[in-house]
Amino acid sequence: MATWFELHLATDDAAYAGQAAVEAFALVDRVEALLSRYREESEISQIGRLAPGEHLRLSAETFACLRLALDLHAETGGAFDPALGQSGRLVLFPEERIVQCEGGPVQLDLGAIGKGFALDLVAALLREWELPRALLVAGGSSLLTLDGPADGADWELTLTKRQSIWIANAAIGASGASVKGAHILDPRSGKPSHRYTRTWACAGSAAAADALSTAWMLLERDEITAVCERRPDTGGALLASEERPEAIECFSAFPSPVYHSAK
Repeated sequence: MATWFELHLATDDAAYAGQAAVEAFALVDRVEALLSRYREESEISQIGRLAPGEHLRLSAETFACLRLALDLHAETGGAFDPALGQSGRLVLFPEERIVQCEGGPVQLDLGAIGKGFALDLVAALLREWELPRALLVAGGSSLLTLDGPADGADWELTLTKRQSIWIANAAIGASGASVKGAHILDPRSGKPSHRYTRTWACAGSAAAADALSTAWMLLERDEITAVCERRPDTGGALLASEERPEAIECFSAFPSPVYHSAK
């Protein structure tokens, strides 16, 4: 993941919230240690060293994240791909939490889903601590909202300088080319995508929203609509193009952006 995390907790008990935050950040550190491809001892790095026919028993967290990543790979027609271009494939055995390599080595990069997955785990932790009013942020591009900051209120999330949305109990994932340029390669062609400048995905989990916002950068509009229709927890998509950077197209049930007047 190699990014920063923020927790915004709405509660009158600051000391209790502080204790929960310590536990939450410890959980994030654990997920980082399991999923980072930059750490040789991580389970993701160990998977990359498997020879054909070899297998590895995974932690519950790594197995769940990998399983979701492979499901989203299939649901998006390969637009979201956690593998780094290898020809091999991974076979999962859920009962034993085992992954087996077939055909050749498979190097994984869960960077486009890992930070959202960590937020989902933190959200579950906060519910256990009975802290239901929270906004969770990872890297500025993955956001997960629980209950709003007050009764009848939602969380305001800024999309652009002039656009915001208000949501609660949903996740937003964002991808774009404005900061890093055309850094997202289409795994189906190996070439950068220039279809949109920014995309946002709304979903019931931060992991799904994270991955889908990457897929949106590569899919045609009708393909995005089809994915949204197949996934009951997906709220939709927002797309911004180079031709009309301030005109965001809204798909499915994504919360409509509210425009602010220019200052």
